[in-house]
Amino acid sequence: MNNYLKVLKHIHANPQCFQSDFVRANAAMVAEAASRGHISCVFDGKNVGRWRITDFGLTFVTIHGVGMVFGAK
Repeated sequence: MNNYLKVLKHIHANPQCFQSDFVRANAAMVAEAASRGHISCVFDGKNVGRWRITDFGLTFVTIHGVGMVFGAK
């Protein structure tokens, strides 16, 4: 789960375009995060063209990502 949390942290710090190298390299984790509702490309009913972490994803990282600081890279 540590890699999954790192992917969420990275997407939170740097929203990713659909075809970015990061998304391609972590396609399985990005797909899982999207299917779990931890990231989305739809905000305010519109496709924004980037994966961004959701409130549910932030809560998940807060609960399970002990020791992970969002400001740190």
